[in-house]
Amino acid sequence: LILSIFVIFIFANSQIEEYIYDVEIKGISMIAGNVGKCNLKIKKNKNNEYEMDIVTKTTRFAKILYPYVDEIKLKINNYFSLLSIEQNSSNRKQKLKINVDKNNKTITKNGQILNFYADTLFSPYSLIHFLRKKELIVNNKYNYKIFDGGKIKNILLEVSKIEKIKVPYGKFECLHIKPIIGKDAIKNNGLIELWYTNNEEKIPIKIKLDTKIGTFIMKLKKIN
Repeated sequence: LILSIFVIFIFANSQIEEYIYDVEIKGISMIAGNVGKCNLKIKKNKNNEYEMDIVTKTTRFAKILYPYVDEIKLKINNYFSLLSIEQNSSNRKQKLKINVDKNNKTITKNGQILNFYADTLFSPYSLIHFLRKKELIVNNKYNYKIFDGGKIKNILLEVSKIEKIKVPYGKFECLHIKPIIGKDAIKNNGLIELWYTNNEEKIPIKIKLDTKIGTFIMKLKKIN
């Protein structure tokens, strides 16, 4: 009985979600199909903060042609704003360590203080989960600061429409969120584009993410 109560207590207080995605790379996947997978895990710790583990790697035939593994560990506060990043990639010589000191208002990269700061700062991955907490309405616009590639980028997002999306996990009616490219917005292809289920859960069904090795298209396969 005591053991049963203990197990129930652990599960009741464990807030861990894991999303597994098939990964395509724009252009390459037209020929090769899925080239990898991404495991995105988020858990809430005892300090009421969040920890995120993101592992992306090539699989099957793509693993032979281009063996790639990218491991990211994020710590974020209860507003999903960045506290720290640790990233280790197979195509990066040095492990990346970012720390955001909200008391001293500084950001350090591998121990070196950077010449910029923002109180509320997201990574593309922490923004994915932050937006799930918001009321997303078609035509609404949202502006955020994202730390990416060692820089702060302003991104302006719009809930553009509702559309049906099919992924390995199933077929869903989704809210499509895309970047608005303009004078005050980022100048690349948009950094991130999202499709959430059009319900209270707002499950991130599909993610389009610009990376150094190409544009990843991530389609949900499984939820643990």
